[in-house]
Order: sequence, then structure tokens, then C-alpha cells
Amino acid sequence: MYMGKLAESDFEETTIERLEQLDYEYRHGQELYQNGERERNQEVALHGRLEAFLQRTYPMIPYEELSRLVSRFVLNEGIGWEDRNFFFHQQMTKGIEFDYEVDGEERFQHVYPINWNEPEENDFLVVNQLSIKGRDSRRPDMIVYINGLPMVVFELKNPNDENATVHDAYTQIRNYTHDISQLFEYNAFTVVSDGIETKHGMPSADYDFFASWKTINGVDVDNNLANTMRTLVEGLFPKDRLLNYIRNFILFLDKGDRYIKVGAKYHQFFGVNFAVEETVRATSPDGDRKIGVMYHTTGSGKSISMLFYSAILSKHHELDNPTIVVQVDRTDLDEQLHDTFSEGYSLIGHIHHAKKSDELRDILKAEGGQIAFSTIEKFRLKEGEAKHPVLSERSNIIVISDEAHRTQSGFDGGYAAQLRHALPNASFVGFTGTPVKLLGNNTEEIFGHVIHRYDMAQAVQDKAVLPLYYESRMIPLDYDGADIDREFSNLVSDVGLEDEESNNYKVKWAALEKVVGTQKRLSKLSDSVLDHFNKAADPYQKGMIVCMSRDIAVKLYNEMNKRDDCPEVEVIMTGNISKDPESWRQVNPGSKYAHIKTKEEQEEVKARLKDTEDPLKLVIVVSMWLTGFDAPNLSFLYVDKPMKGHNLIQAIARVNRVFPGKEGGLIVDFIGIATSLKEATNQYTGDNATNDMDIDVSKAIEVFHDKLNAVRQLVGDVSHKDDWRKLSKIERENYIGDLVNDQLNKDPESFVEACVNLEKAHKLIRHLNEILPYSDEVTLYQMVRIQIRKYLVSTSNKREKNETVEERLNNMIDEHLESKEPVDIYQVAGIEKPDISILDESFLNDLEEKQEHEDLRIKLLKKLLEDHIKVNFKPNSPKEKEMKELLEKTLHDYHNRIIQAADVVRMMVDMKKEVDQEIDFRKELGLSDDEAEFYKAITAQEMDAFDNEFLADLVHKVVKELKKNLSQDWLSDHRKNIYAKVSIAVKKVLMDEGIKGQQMMFLSKAIMKQAEEQYKDWPREA
Repeated sequence: MYMGKLAESDFEETTIERLEQLDYEYRHGQELYQNGERERNQEVALHGRLEAFLQRTYPMIPYEELSRLVSRFVLNEGIGWEDRNFFFHQQMTKGIEFDYEVDGEERFQHVYPINWNEPEENDFLVVNQLSIKGRDSRRPDMIVYINGLPMVVFELKNPNDENATVHDAYTQIRNYTHDISQLFEYNAFTVVSDGIETKHGMPSADYDFFASWKTINGVDVDNNLANTMRTLVEGLFPKDRLLNYIRNFILFLDKGDRYIKVGAKYHQFFGVNFAVEETVRATSPDGDRKIGVMYHTTGSGKSISMLFYSAILSKHHELDNPTIVVQVDRTDLDEQLHDTFSEGYSLIGHIHHAKKSDELRDILKAEGGQIAFSTIEKFRLKEGEAKHPVLSERSNIIVISDEAHRTQSGFDGGYAAQLRHALPNASFVGFTGTPVKLLGNNTEEIFGHVIHRYDMAQAVQDKAVLPLYYESRMIPLDYDGADIDREFSNLVSDVGLEDEESNNYKVKWAALEKVVGTQKRLSKLSDSVLDHFNKAADPYQKGMIVCMSRDIAVKLYNEMNKRDDCPEVEVIMTGNISKDPESWRQVNPGSKYAHIKTKEEQEEVKARLKDTEDPLKLVIVVSMWLTGFDAPNLSFLYVDKPMKGHNLIQAIARVNRVFPGKEGGLIVDFIGIATSLKEATNQYTGDNATNDMDIDVSKAIEVFHDKLNAVRQLVGDVSHKDDWRKLSKIERENYIGDLVNDQLNKDPESFVEACVNLEKAHKLIRHLNEILPYSDEVTLYQMVRIQIRKYLVSTSNKREKNETVEERLNNMIDEHLESKEPVDIYQVAGIEKPDISILDESFLNDLEEKQEHEDLRIKLLKKLLEDHIKVNFKPNSPKEKEMKELLEKTLHDYHNRIIQAADVVRMMVDMKKEVDQEIDFRKELGLSDDEAEFYKAITAQEMDAFDNEFLADLVHKVVKELKKNLSQDWLSDHRKNIYAKVSIAVKKVLMDEGIKGQQMMFLSKAIMKQAEEQYKDWPREA
């Protein structure tokens, strides 16, 4: 008998069974009430389980002190849930010092809420369908508890419903953070899945940064599309592995004004754990001091992996307080990596930055426990030294070499040799984003075998980095002679193959530079770059131009700035005071910088390039910023310099970083690097790997057609999608209005998502001749999307602040599209202007006469009135709730055909009048949104003895005093002293105003009742 498709609950139950197989206990949410583990649906922590764990683990602490100890872990400090989550994570992973008394004697015990060393001693519980009351009531699909603390939230969508996507699950999680934020105070990470795709990530992160978990054992990668939940659960949720992840692989990066929470991807988790095992082996008494090489492709989070690795080593019991030297071969890499470690202070602790060789020597002579940063050249000899003096003979010194290249294999008296003289018993590990084959034959001899490999093909497949596309724009040479182009190509090839230190190389490079740097060629290069960028780039995209020499970079800058359509561009290059022309150190016309910039100016330009809204669009570089520089929004790399091997790969990886709304990076080749690029990328993708990094733009074209077809299926077979511009203005407005209305009455969210995907695919190749014929069709769909999004945006007054980066970028694109083809949806709906003042009698008459686009007009009016309410009333205030509820009921009645469109508009007119009356009333008495509600609460007591001005003044004073005395959780049972303090403050104001007796009792009670309602979520609703 046919039983229908499997439901979402089947997927949920199967996932629970998988966790039960790992020895997790299971309870349905309702059972927690029935067995007394939960009393109120606002509670998310299970106090009894945490208390039982603490009693079992710390029997020396008296029983009567346990409830106070539980509160230390359950009540977190911080304004918002993200701050409280940081506070909780620090206490959970590092423990707290708990003081208590036994027989009158004060004692101290360091306490953890989790037994990190013995996983089986913890209480692992999975709960489904737990009802939680916050701003709204919500019921997450599954929650994993450890010792009563809700650590992981699962949100699942039906694998057999084609309209239920993993992105829907992600959106639901994001909404949960607003609706039931108390759940996320304790959250380690979240899991979202639709059965096909299963991803894990931080609830505060953009969707682009959620990732798949693709291995169970860390060795065999599972790229299958089915059964992804099995791989995640078996790969991450064994008890010891989950605890390891939560304690060692979650990082809060301090960005000054906020923390960004980061969790390891699977390749980081297993790679680092394997490296830790090899470190213990290599540093043991019979170890060989060669830890190995970690090859994680450029852009896949290598710096973060090094931080995780160092943090684990620093507290590893078998390493006995080790010293860790993070050593690089160039200052720019040193600073970039040092900044990452500095931002990760909460995990790694204090780090030393050795800026002078004497400072480095002093650090390494110390007894241990330090993490020191240095460039390798600081191991240079002082005058009179034949070899570097021994700084420490300890065997628990670990040297981490970042991007180990030539300077780290100089054993013929070079820096690498001196380092080993200084630290004779140190062990060495290499972290590189470059394949070992490109680093030199002796790399494994120096560092040991490859510990873990994560190549570019896998990273692209995992979306840890974006695909790179290649486009050739070779500039013909302006010389007489038939063979000049062939000779030029041979010269480029020769330069690419030569040893960079040889005289032959230098001679050929100089010859090539003369050919490349002619005025005529640079003029063509300038035009080609600007024509391409101005055509292909969206408002937020940035580009980098790589030149052969500083002289060429300056000449190209001058050529580009001759054109009126040249966006803001800057040169980034080193200075040579004995060779630089004076003009290079003078501020350029139209800029605030010279070509030779101070370090502070370079940092300022770097920040501007990363800022999507800054007008700086392009930078011209020679060698600086080709490594150790991350600008995720950098999308175009214009190459006019021969490069090979790891130098080439490091350069092109500048544009492969993940960024919301970014489909991939585009390499535009003006000099002929195709052969070198093929050779280098073959090394990157391994002998047996599938090379998904096609150096051909055809892959991007295929993606575009897939996304275009997806939108076409939603729109259906409509005429004029290619020639809509030919329609008259009235026909065009009606045509677009019909498309908008059609999608609004279907599934507008899916249409918007499909259009966003289409725009992302289109932006990379929109300049190509074969794509140009589709431009009008794509523009049409994006205009329809723009109109629809006006109804889908949040009505919160914090909408702009809370928008994701991708949403803000899409808004910029929306503006860009509208400027090309302005289509006003209000005109489409037959409304003259988008102003609330249209809700008057003349408009009502107009509506009764016009019947076209009725649903669209009503939706517009709803939005206009919502905006008017939002501007004039505080979110969640009684008046706002009253008006919103009335508006929703009116529209509900309309959709159920209880009332007609004209009735809706009449009701909206009345609502608008009521709003305006309320505004006038407040203005007359000088009352704020908060104060108006208190005024109404007082006047409801019907005390005629007071006039309006007296009451308004009284309310001003009461509200001011209230806010001075309120604090977070002031209504909680454990903070009754705060409540009493607030009540006394209110009564004091009333007494000062001469109010006493029964009037005092009635008024203070009314004011406190209103305060409880209005400030129950203080300060969130302040």
C-alpha cells in the first residue's frame, strides 16, 4: 500500500538514532516537563543534570553550594546573546575558580562544567521538539545537551520535499537567534540539513561560511552527495571528538568592536590533530625532530589552523610547557599571521613579537611557555660570530615554518642553519599553501613527510575557496618584424623557466621589461584593463593589477588616470631611496597619497580596498600584496608579469577567497601565463584529483546558463523577455506589474533566491560577447526581484544594521540595476508616489475606479502603513503591537473575502488618522515613545487632581529615574533586590512631587506594572 513520501520527522528520527548509536541518551522535549527536569518553557539549560554532574565530579564541594555553582555557569554576563556566548565559552573551556567554606575554612576549587579529559564521564543527551519561549515561541528540531547545557542545535528540512532547502534551515536558525536568543548563549555551533546537503557553522555567520563535514576518519574524503548527515554525525559527534572540537577548534577573533566566532572545517580539525600526534612523536626522546609538512591550499584557513595547532601544543601535558616559534621568511607574512594570533588571544593567550634579533634571543633563552613570532632573518649572526650561539637545548621547542621556501632550506651557513645552531634540539613543522613539489626537492628532508593534504581541487569542491577562471587578453606588440610575437612568447616562457638568481634570468627579464613597458603597449593595457573592469565589475568588486616593475606600475597609473572613466586606483610598491625619482614621493593629483607610501598609508589603502563601499577600486602592485594579503572582495586579477610555480599560485589565490555574493575569481592574462598556470595548477590538484579549477571561462558560462534556466522555470513561458524595452511605457509597466504580482502570489522567496544566484553567475562574465544577448533578460528578472524584495525585508527598525553582507551588497546591485532601467513599482501599481499621504479620500476614490493589480496595491499600502507605524512607534510597544495586529486582521479578512479592497483602504485611512493623532498628542506634551505609555498608564487611574502638563513632567522624571536603576534580568527571581531598588526610586520621585497616601499606592503600582511590561527585556528593548 502506498504510504506517501517520508516526512521531515523521519529524517529527524533517523538522525536521533545515529546519535543513540554513539551512546547519546534521547528524550522528547515533552518528557523533560513530565519528569520534572524543566519547569518553565523560557528555560533552556537543564539545571538538574548540570548539578548532578558537578556533584559527581567535585564531591569535595558541599551540596548546599551546588546551586550557586550551577548559577555561575548558567547566568552569563554580556549585553546581547553573542557577548554572553563568548563569556560562557571562556568559562566552559577554561573553567572557573569557585570559593566555598567547609567548617568555617575558605577553600577554592577550579571547576569545569565538562570533563574534558574523560568524555564518557559526561552526560550526552539529544532532545527533539523542545518548546522554548522567548520573544516568540519556537521549537528547534533537535538540541544536543552536554551535562544539561544546550551545545548544538540541529535544524532539518525534509529530504523528499524539493522546496525545502538547507538554506531554509539556515534562515530558520538565524531567526531563532532573535526569537529565542537565550538558547544561543550556550551554543557551540549549529547543524543545518535538507538530507542532501548537511552543513555546520556558527549561528552568527553568513551562509557562505557554513561548511560540509566530509570525512569520518580524517583520511578518506566523502564527496558523495547522499547521506551527508551520516558523515557529519559519525565524523564529528563521537563523544571524544565533539569535546575536542568544542574545546580546541572554536575561536573568537577580537575585531575591536566585536568578536567573530569561527569554527574549524573538517580539514583543519583532522589536519591539526594529526600534526599534534606527529609533534608528540617527533619531540619524544627517540624522536627525529621532523614533525612533517601540513599542505593546506592557499585560502583554506591555514593561519587559523596554525593558531589551533599552537593553542593545543601550549597546553599539551606531554610537551611540558613548550616554547613555540612561529617563523616566516618575510615581514608582510609575519605581520599578517601575527595579527591573526593577536585577534585569537582568547584561545592562544599572550604572544611575543620579536622585532629585533636581540629580543628574539632573550625570548628563546627563557624557560618555556612562550609563543614567539619572528622572521627567519633575525637568526643572523652578529659581528664576530662564526655561528649562532646556542639559545636553548630544550627538546620541547617547536618551530612552525610558514610558507617554507628557499630561506628555510639554506643550510650552507644561511639563516636556516643558524636557526638550528641556536635551537639544536628543536622540532620543525612546515605549514604551506603551496604543493611540496613546488617548494623544492629537499622540503620533506627538512621537515619530514606530508602530515595532511588539502589541495585546491578539494577546497573548491568544498567551497572553502572559490573557483578561478582564466581569460586571455594578450596585447599584440607594436614592432616591425613577423616573428616579434613569437619571440616575445619565447622570452616570457624562458623567463618563467630560468632560475631567478642567475645572470641569464636577469638579462632576459630586463629585455622583456623593455618590451612590455613601452608607452604604446601600456596605453593599450590601460584601455583594456579599464574597459574590462568598468564593464565586468559590480559596485562592490575590486581588482588588482600585477606589473613587472615599479617603473611600469607608475607609467600604467599615469595612463589610466588620463581617462575620465578611470575609478580610483593606487600603486603599492617598495621604495628605494637611492633610485626613486623624487616625483614618486610626492602626492599625486587627485589622490591623498604618493606612490611610495608609509606603512600607515599602506594599511589605510589595504582597509579601503577591503571596504566594499569605498571608492578605491583598483591597486597596481609589483610584488607586494601577492602573498600574505587577504581581501575577500577582490574579484579580478590582471596579470602583466611572468610568474611561475608557487609565486604564480600565491598571486592568483588573492582572488579565490569566499565572500558573500561572489561566484569566483577572474584572472585576466595580458602577458601569456597560461602554460605556467596549467603546470602550477596540475601540481595543486594532485596526481589523482579531479581538477575543478578550470583555467577556462567556459565553466562560468555553464553555471550562468544553469542559473538562468532555474529562473526561467519559475517565470514560465512569457513573451517579451528579450524585447521588453520595445514596449511602450504603459505596456512595460503593466508587463512588469503582472510578473511581480504573479511571483508574489506563488513563492516569492524562491524567486528572489534564484535571481540572486543568477546575478552572481552573470556578474563574472557579463562582459563576454556571447553573454551580452542575455543582458536584457537578466536585467528584467533583477528588476522584478528588486520590487519583490520590498515586501520581503524585515520591518525591524534595526534592519539595516542586521543585514548580512550579502544583503547589503545585493542592495548595492539593486541600486546599480535601477539606475540602468528605472521602473517604479508604485507607478506599476497605479500609485503616484510612495508616501503615506496617499491614504486619503481622493486616493480611495481612485482605487474604486481602478481594478488592475488590486493585490499588489493592497500589499503596497500595507508596507507604507507598516513603515509609518515603524517610524513613529517603538518596536514591541503596546501601540505598535495594537496597530500591527489591527492591520494583520484587516488583511486577513480581506484575503478570506470577508471584506472588499475598498473596505481595506478605508480601514487603513482610519488607522493612519489614529497614528497621526497619537503623534500630535505626544508632540503637544513633549513625550517620547516610552513616556507616552507611562502617561497612559497613569491617566488610566482617572485622577482628575493633576493637569496634563504636571503629569507629563512627572512622567519625564519617573522614566529618567527608572532607566538609571534598571539592570539586566531585573525581573528574575534571583535579582529581587534590583526590583526593590527600582520600586523605591519610583516612589521617591512621586514623594518629591508631593504625591502620597492612596494616590502614591495607585500610581506607583501602575508605573511598576508598565515598567515590567515595557522593560522586561532590558536593555534589549531600551
